[in-house]
Amino acid sequence: MYKRYDPQHDQLRNTLRTIGPIVLVVGVIFAVIGIGNFFMSFGSFEPPRYFWCAFIGLPLVGLGVALTKFAYLGAITRYMANEVAPVGKDVTNYMAHGTKDAMREVAGAIGEGLRGETKVVRCGGCQTENEPGANFCKNCGHAIGERSCPKCFEPNDVDAKFCNHCGQQVAEA
Repeated sequence: MYKRYDPQHDQLRNTLRTIGPIVLVVGVIFAVIGIGNFFMSFGSFEPPRYFWCAFIGLPLVGLGVALTKFAYLGAITRYMANEVAPVGKDVTNYMAHGTKDAMREVAGAIGEGLRGETKVVRCGGCQTENEPGANFCKNCGHAIGERSCPKCFEPNDVDAKFCNHCGQQVAEA
């Protein structure tokens, strides 16, 4: 169990658990008498004599409900926590499992941004540095991610050392 800060908490809770329902029952009795007497007077020519009981009973019902609610608030909250927490845990685990790759990518991008790193992309044709995500070189218009062969001008992968069309060396070894 957990330690309570107020040593009189148990006594107050037990008192509220006793007084709350008693006030509620007394309020219901008064309300039933007052409202019942009001409707019973419709058949006679006399005014309702106990209608005042409704004006005492209805506030007592509200007070009794409030006291009982406070008396059982801890038990209700613990019950709800025991019902909700496992579902919340399952949802969190499901979301974490389904988004872990995206979260790694985002965390890496944030880390790069905090360190001030940017991955520049070099053009395979003219070696100009371009922004990450660029599809074409800002200097020569060459497609990024390809390296042109200096002999036959065929496009090759940017990391190719020799042309896949004529065999010419495309990058320094």
